[in-house]
Amino acid sequence: MNTEVTIHTASEADLHALVHLAVAFRDHVGQSTPSAEEFCASIAMLLHEASAEFFLASTPTGAAVGYVQCRYRYSAWMLALEAELEDVFVVRGVRRRGVGQRLVVFAMARATAKGCRSLGLSTNERNIEAVTLYQRLGFVADCARWQGGRQLWLQRTLAPA
Repeated sequence: MNTEVTIHTASEADLHALVHLAVAFRDHVGQSTPSAEEFCASIAMLLHEASAEFFLASTPTGAAVGYVQCRYRYSAWMLALEAELEDVFVVRGVRRRGVGQRLVVFAMARATAKGCRSLGLSTNERNIEAVTLYQRLGFVADCARWQGGRQLWLQRTLAPA
């Protein structure tokens, strides 16, 4: 069963809905930070950057039920823009009803229209539903650039300067 939603590129008018969803995502993954106020400040800033876009899924009644944050950067390896899905989140009540898939497909179309040559994302390998969705949409963990092998996202927290 699919949930009827419309998806659009978010603007400043959508800030409150995006903050609400980001807080719900934070809570879903068991984190306590950033605060709603910190999300508000950072999302407001990102809404004005050309290197970031948010895509918002809303029901016919106007309820925001999911979002994707997409980041863009030029790659010397791809000789073109690459896109990264930084956040993909759907509220619990409408999960497994096609909303996440439609958000990712929307992001793929937007990245293609911007001239991106690749689209990447990271997710926890134990998030089977998400991994299954991404694989169904053609995402792979094997890296074609360097003779196979799984692509890993490694991260280190840095102390403030």
